[in-house]
Amino acid sequence: MKKILLLLVLLLFGIHPINAAQKVTRISDVIYDHREGVALVMDVLVPEKQNGIAVFFMVSGGWMSMNANYISADDYKCFTDMGETVFLVSHGSKPRFKVPEIIQQIQRAIQYVRYNARKFGVDGNRFGIMGGSSGGHLSVSAAVFGKDAVPETEFRKEHALKAKDQVDPVALVSSKVQSVACFFPPTNLVSYNHPDSTFAEFRNVAVFVDAFSITKETTREMAKELFRKSSPYFYISETTPPMLIFQGTKDPLVPYLQSVNFIKRLKEFKIPCDLIIKEGAAHGWPRIKSDDDAIVNWFEKYLPAK
Repeated sequence: MKKILLLLVLLLFGIHPINAAQKVTRISDVIYDHREGVALVMDVLVPEKQNGIAVFFMVSGGWMSMNANYISADDYKCFTDMGETVFLVSHGSKPRFKVPEIIQQIQRAIQYVRYNARKFGVDGNRFGIMGGSSGGHLSVSAAVFGKDAVPETEFRKEHALKAKDQVDPVALVSSKVQSVACFFPPTNLVSYNHPDSTFAEFRNVAVFVDAFSITKETTREMAKELFRKSSPYFYISETTPPMLIFQGTKDPLVPYLQSVNFIKRLKEFKIPCDLIIKEGAAHGWPRIKSDDDAIVNWFEKYLPAK
């Protein structure tokens, strides 16, 4: 009886229950680029009633990716129930592809969706991105390294293209996102566990160092420069989009201070940001998917319709 009365009140005042279950259509293996003979693909989860927001999820762990088909659409129900369209982006994996190349692949995925925004039913000005660990790093990197759209004449000049050379229209589109939410992202690979300790010198992550162009001949100074180029911490600017970060205080792979210092740096540039601290948590925690509700709220706040 109480439920019936509640529904009558909602209808009377024109208020509709949020997060009502939506039918979701899955589009699998959408090719967003080709690299070295490899097709880079994504799966798209399209809710029946879209609200225009596009959410890019990085299918990434240790800068390695997998087939997005293995990910259940139900895992993103809180996003699609709000009308947000989810793009499960698979990227090229290390060691074949290095981190700078992978960042470029993510930028390409963003450009591809923006170029085809109408086709996907999303608003090109309402792009959010999320991921965990290396996926968090790629999310933050996409935000700080994102580029504005470029005119074809400027693109031709930059790439030394002749008049007869064709230009890929996707490459002219902006690769920027407007909001970020991620879990335990590595952000400063130069000063990783301590101010003078690089990512390569932190024993717990030694298995992931081959994601960077570092060999036995690479000097420490050369390695620091390579890490700096892939560290979003050093490239924050006034145009960096709002960021939400979740971090455990006992993370054995991504030191707690990585996120603390990154948030501090964001605040120096007056970027809207928040750090949700998980006291005593390691690299992940029980019921981590329940934190998606906070991410949905973050995107709804910072990706408003205009």
